[in-house]
Amino acid sequence: MSELKTEEEQIEAFKAWWKKNGVKLVATIAVVAGGYFGFQGWQTSQANHINSASALYQDLVQASTDLSDEDNQKTVVFNANLLTDEYADTGYAVFGQLFLARVDAEKGNYDEAITALDIAIENTEDTAFIAIANLRVARLMLQKEDYEKAMARAEKVSEEEFTAQQQELIGDILLSQGKRDDARTAYEKASEALSAGVNHPLLDIKLKDLVKS
Repeated sequence: MSELKTEEEQIEAFKAWWKKNGVKLVATIAVVAGGYFGFQGWQTSQANHINSASALYQDLVQASTDLSDEDNQKTVVFNANLLTDEYADTGYAVFGQLFLARVDAEKGNYDEAITALDIAIENTEDTAFIAIANLRVARLMLQKEDYEKAMARAEKVSEEEFTAQQQELIGDILLSQGKRDDARTAYEKASEALSAGVNHPLLDIKLKDLVKS
């Protein structure tokens, strides 16, 4: 009887505890479970988000292989803008702007191309990417014959691995201004900065054309 009484007392004690704390317990479990499944859902959503951005970017890259086709140009422009508007947090948007700039540059829309590159620069902290984008902006400014701004952009590039490209571009800017001696010096620096065993026939031609008589 004592054992039964104890069990009955335990049941009654549990009923009383449940009446007081049951709702709170259920709520706590729901929050914990919801948090877990919510996190799982968030992970799935993020994966889908990135996969969608990747698919758009792959279509863009494929279309960019033949930009003489107007439909391909439209695909690049549409996908690049969509990546910027809807997938700016994935990284694909930044690369999309490079292709958008390429389309604009090939059409002679240099200002639009520069804008696209500047958007890319503003949305990344990757120093190599920023260097590449600044060199492209500088080349576009050279095409516009805006030599001062072209030089300013080229001089922004400080990464050692881009020294050869930077100095060659600086040489092009100087040569366009008729500064042949300064251009030759820049080309020589570019040649010296090339990695061992790397051939650059065009740079060699530029240097030969500027050899002192």
